[in-house]
Amino acid sequence: MFLLFYMSIFTFCIPRRTLVHAAFTITTPSPTSALSTQTIPLTSGVNAEVISSFSAKDNKSDSINRPPLVFIHGSFHASWCWAKHYMPYFIQQGYNVAALSLRGTGGTFAGEGVKKVQISEHVNDVSAFLQWVKEQQQECVGGESREGQEIRPPVLIAHSFGGLAVMKYLEKIHDTAENDAVIDESISGVALFCSVPPSGNGKMTMRYLRRSLKDSWKITAGLAMKKCITDKSLCRELFFDCGVDNPDDGISDEELETYQGYFKRDTVATIDLGDLARKLPSAKVSESDEGAAPFVFEMKTSRSLVVGAIHDFIVDSEGVKETAAYFGVKPSLVDSPHDVMLGAKWENGANTLLRWLDEEIL
Repeated sequence: MFLLFYMSIFTFCIPRRTLVHAAFTITTPSPTSALSTQTIPLTSGVNAEVISSFSAKDNKSDSINRPPLVFIHGSFHASWCWAKHYMPYFIQQGYNVAALSLRGTGGTFAGEGVKKVQISEHVNDVSAFLQWVKEQQQECVGGESREGQEIRPPVLIAHSFGGLAVMKYLEKIHDTAENDAVIDESISGVALFCSVPPSGNGKMTMRYLRRSLKDSWKITAGLAMKKCITDKSLCRELFFDCGVDNPDDGISDEELETYQGYFKRDTVATIDLGDLARKLPSAKVSESDEGAAPFVFEMKTSRSLVVGAIHDFIVDSEGVKETAAYFGVKPSLVDSPHDVMLGAKWENGANTLLRWLDEEIL
């Protein structure tokens, strides 16, 4: 039982390569008209599915020097999960936005016969995608600064497993940087929602087992056994349930079936677990730094936000606190389920992010 549940929790955090069989074909949801979906050849070697919106008019007329927002999804998901609410919302706030489907999902093919994806490959894809976003931002303003202001680097926003990929990206910059300013030159900030903690899921696994065997089994069945793809009730509870006081989670049965279809499409291949276990971000954390990452002390102008969800069935409060300590900040909590970007309470996380952008980034 312990081994099975351990695999389930760990497996949840792993995006997988998609194979679209003749018997199962699904179309990525059409985003709002302001967004475009395209396949972009990245310098990391993949043709990546990207949903984005870059507006030259808004950027030139706006006196505020806003950085572009880059969204990274977690497992069972792809770029589509940000296109429903968050991306249109932040377009309305004057931001350019872009979301990447990580290597191994339905929109970003990992390669013929590829069954495992290493975390370093996701890091390389994130790095290459950020470079593409910077190029798009420069094209929007004709390569010119606004009123003497330089074009600002992106803000990285990630959910669940995507948070772990972002941590590894920042760690890579720190390890290869020639000077302390490289991180601030690469990003304007990082915001993580319901992120997998830097130590992975080992400690969290033990906490779940101690708290409730019933809930442990739900996670095992829903994630390791992929029952969330076929079991509506279980899928709703794991990703969208807002608690007994909020019976309406804002996800209709029709929407739930659609999301389950996307989950199926985006969960075929797996990440290399052995490789990941040897490369967890927490491996380089010093106890004397109270769990903070080495790169935190080099983030002079860039800022961090760590958000947990009160009704999260997957990532517990201790995991949120660990991630917050890793970034040297206090965690924020929102009244939302694990999928903060979908359902009736999506605005809670979006407003928290907007407030942080206004106060810390602009």
